[in-house]
Amino acid sequence: MKTIDIYSTPQCGFCKTLKSKLDANSIPYNSYDITQDEKAFFEMQKLTGGVMSVPVTVLDKQTDIQKVLIGYPNAMDALGFKEESKDIKTTKAEEATLTCPKCNHEQKGEIPMNACASFYVCNSCKKIIKPTGEDCCVFCSYADKSCPLRKSGSGLF
Repeated sequence: MKTIDIYSTPQCGFCKTLKSKLDANSIPYNSYDITQDEKAFFEMQKLTGGVMSVPVTVLDKQTDIQKVLIGYPNAMDALGFKEESKDIKTTKAEEATLTCPKCNHEQKGEIPMNACASFYVCNSCKKIIKPTGEDCCVFCSYADKSCPLRKSGSGLF
């Protein structure tokens, strides 16, 4: 592996934990804050086929062996830290109802258990909705259920 590129947000507990692990092991990487860098956001969208969750980790970007990894456990496994992601892989997803802050439209969504849902597109007004304040994901900001990882005190936040 020659390069590691991480697309993240400052609030995402998975992103913080992944970067801390790389820092602790002196593994270099490039980091892109998709909340501040629109070009990076659209690049991430292109690389993932439209995924709105972080972290997105790209190994050997723009090479024949490029690997795009969505979510925390996939990145940890590919980077050789399998043991630290096994509990997250077995956690079952929950369904929640998101309420758009722009038009009050309600839509069902599955709370991802291996990534932070940093954005969602309202099915009614088509606006891209982002978390508020220090919330890690749109579910913490706009859903009838909080992110289960935050509620559980998983240590990622």
